[in-house]
Amino acid sequence: MNTFSPRVGLTVLFAFAFLGPSAGQENGLPNGTCFEDAIKEELRKNLTNMEGESVPVTFLLAGWSSAQVTSSVIEILISEILGYVIALEPRVPASSLDSVYSMLGCATWWNSTSRGCETRKAKHHMMIDSWYRSFSHVINSLAEIYMEEMPINAGDMGYPGETGGYLPAAAVNEARNASGLALEYYANLDASWFTPWQYFTNVATVNTSDLMTCSDSLLTDNSSAYHYFAKSGDAGGVDITTDGEGVKTYKYVCQDGYFWLSSACRSDLTKCVPFITGGGGWDVLTTTQQAAAYNMPLALGVAATWSKFLEVPKKYKTMFYWWTPDSAFLEMQPSKLVLPPFNAYAWSQSDYTTAASAIPVAKIATKDLQAMAPDIIKLLEASLFDLEAVDSMMLNMKSNSVTREQAACDWLKGNTDRWKSWIPKATKCNPGFGLYDDATDTFTAERATATTCRACLPGMFSKAFMDDDGSTYICEACPAGQQQLGAGAMDCDACPAGTAKADQSTEECAPCAAGEYQDEKGALQCKMCPPGTTTMILGMKSISGCGCQAGSIDVSDLNSPDRLAANCIDCSEGLTCPMMSTVPALLAGSSPNGAAFTPVVKSGYFSLESEPIGMFKCQSTVQCPGGEPNTCGGGRKGVPCGECPPNTYWGSSKCTECSAWSVIGWILSLILVFVGLVLVYYFMNAPMTAKASTLVSTTCAIGMMINMLQSLGIVGTVTVEWPVNINGIFKWLQVFTFDIDGFAFSCLAGENPVTRYIGLVLFFPACLLWLQFCGLISKVNPKWAWDKIKLRSTMGQFLQVAFSTMSSTALVPMICYKHPNGQRSNLKYPNVFCGSDEHTAMVIAGSLMLVLGVCGFWAFAAWLAYMCPKFSARGRYDLVQSAWSMD
Repeated sequence: MNTFSPRVGLTVLFAFAFLGPSAGQENGLPNGTCFEDAIKEELRKNLTNMEGESVPVTFLLAGWSSAQVTSSVIEILISEILGYVIALEPRVPASSLDSVYSMLGCATWWNSTSRGCETRKAKHHMMIDSWYRSFSHVINSLAEIYMEEMPINAGDMGYPGETGGYLPAAAVNEARNASGLALEYYANLDASWFTPWQYFTNVATVNTSDLMTCSDSLLTDNSSAYHYFAKSGDAGGVDITTDGEGVKTYKYVCQDGYFWLSSACRSDLTKCVPFITGGGGWDVLTTTQQAAAYNMPLALGVAATWSKFLEVPKKYKTMFYWWTPDSAFLEMQPSKLVLPPFNAYAWSQSDYTTAASAIPVAKIATKDLQAMAPDIIKLLEASLFDLEAVDSMMLNMKSNSVTREQAACDWLKGNTDRWKSWIPKATKCNPGFGLYDDATDTFTAERATATTCRACLPGMFSKAFMDDDGSTYICEACPAGQQQLGAGAMDCDACPAGTAKADQSTEECAPCAAGEYQDEKGALQCKMCPPGTTTMILGMKSISGCGCQAGSIDVSDLNSPDRLAANCIDCSEGLTCPMMSTVPALLAGSSPNGAAFTPVVKSGYFSLESEPIGMFKCQSTVQCPGGEPNTCGGGRKGVPCGECPPNTYWGSSKCTECSAWSVIGWILSLILVFVGLVLVYYFMNAPMTAKASTLVSTTCAIGMMINMLQSLGIVGTVTVEWPVNINGIFKWLQVFTFDIDGFAFSCLAGENPVTRYIGLVLFFPACLLWLQFCGLISKVNPKWAWDKIKLRSTMGQFLQVAFSTMSSTALVPMICYKHPNGQRSNLKYPNVFCGSDEHTAMVIAGSLMLVLGVCGFWAFAAWLAYMCPKFSARGRYDLVQSAWSMD
């Protein structure tokens, strides 16, 4: 609806409010103060805001008369009686809505298009006679955004703001004196029963140059005219036109171009009562609906300017639109038109035939003023004016041309008994405040030593206190187990979980120290974590936050509903356990607390996912790089990373895939070995002579060299981290000890370590059997038949050369090492656990080799050496030659 409601009308009016002498910022009192016993200026105090700044009590002074005089009353009382330094904002707000933005601290609160609320700092503390509640929709929106910063209502003024039609006292008195007619009641303006026009100026005599033409005013507003017609059905008062598309347009009918005439006097202009409004058409729709509903003979015109609006009702006897309190028409002593009481539902349906609702008028203050100066808030809440008092001050200011301060002072001096009750007692503290001694700058528990009230500080609470002078409040420190983080509190809060406080004080509850927790509120002390555990942070709220100390790990089920605390055990060899270590963190390789709190398997060790803390020791860090459980290096597998997968063999640093040449090479090697044994028979069995031949010398040298290389190869099997260069040599020499896994032997023998070991053991008897087999085959042809003595000699030579290798091979199953978890693995084959079925098979094979092959050969050679002289004496040179080859 494109019209002016009373509330919007007031907003526009305030923007053009009469400022005149009453808006001056000077005191204007003869001696500078109103009261002779006023507190001297040099003794007055500033406020201390939340930033610790010292600032005066700053007023935002509105331009309308009622605000001018009532604000002056409050200013005088705050400065001269309460003793505060006051100041006025030089910029005058255009409306009460400006004051809300000002109290919020918006940088450009006066700019309706850009308030500057992005950066806020309140510089004004209060505004008196604020009509801010007429902007409820805006206030509600602001409250949602700035809930904690919204200004507060510091009390009603004691009178409402009212708008509507008013009648001059001259017309009202004349009607009452002439006929006893109470002209201010709407029913007595009914043209069917009364002749109210006789008490007003004839419309025809009103100079239309003082008026706005209807075409320039809201009398042409389509929405207003439509709603008037919809409620009244007055076709004669509204011009309705229809365009080519059937759209109707409405406007009020003005016969002379200046006045709209109601149906009660439309046929006779002389029987109309002139009604003047301003601002382009304030309350046009309301006035026209009421005229139609109650048959009031009104001629509605709009003043051409603001000054004409103030002039016309004084020049002629007319009804006019106005509001109270205001001084514009105060000397006319106008009476408000009394209509049926306000009907909120009817107004919501665009039916304005009842009186407008009264607008609450209040004092508005910044929220922090209550903490900075509670006595000022008490004064504002207690101060109540009435229209008679406000009218008298406004009339004094207007009629006698006195300043607003003088008008307020005159009223204060004439109404001492009234305002004396507004002055708060200095030691009458409100809830949230306590007795305070300005001299010592401390809170006190005795009224006798108190000078004022202050908001209780954080760490304190406001406690009711009663003495001979009545009730008040004192501020006390929070008791043990409680704290208060805010100011102006009525009680203290229990210490939250994770904190404790042992004594009564203003201190906050202290967070629990390392190794402590507290799962209850209001605790005096923290609880100790179970033995062997600690906390990673301060203020732990639950025993579940107590984790294991460094060097131990939590083996409890973190997801168990029955778990109360960590179950810590010492970390074994091969496991690094920082503080707060847990099995899930070990398995995941990460901890919710960060990498520094993640347990890891050390390099050179291994554990299973099923038993992550059961540590196995590995032969090298390459095979077991550590980290998470079940981690092997180089592609190895098994426990603990002892073997390569099928069809692969262990190279220098990783499992390498077997090739066809790996198998062929081993087959050829075995063929060469067995062919070489045959060649040994022919080249290493020369006739016995007293003088060593070249062949014998060479044979002995080769044998000693092989024995030396075997010895070096055995040294290379010792579990020592050799230098890289030497380690390569030892690795190559291990072929002489039959440690041939590094030469892709698994590609031929398979991945099973037991199978490979038994294959190595059987290699030696296989060579002997091969020589025996060759000896038997040679007898097929007597020409090539092997000599029995030479065959024994060849077999003896083989056993002698292989003695060291057989010895080390036979002892392989006997050598075990112990893991940190207590289990034992074979040193050469870590995947074979000592005592297992696989290990038993290896022990049997190794024992047979040791007993029969190693010890048996040694015993037989010793027996031959012992018997050699006897054999020689008996002429058994065949046995002597055999014994010589074995020695």
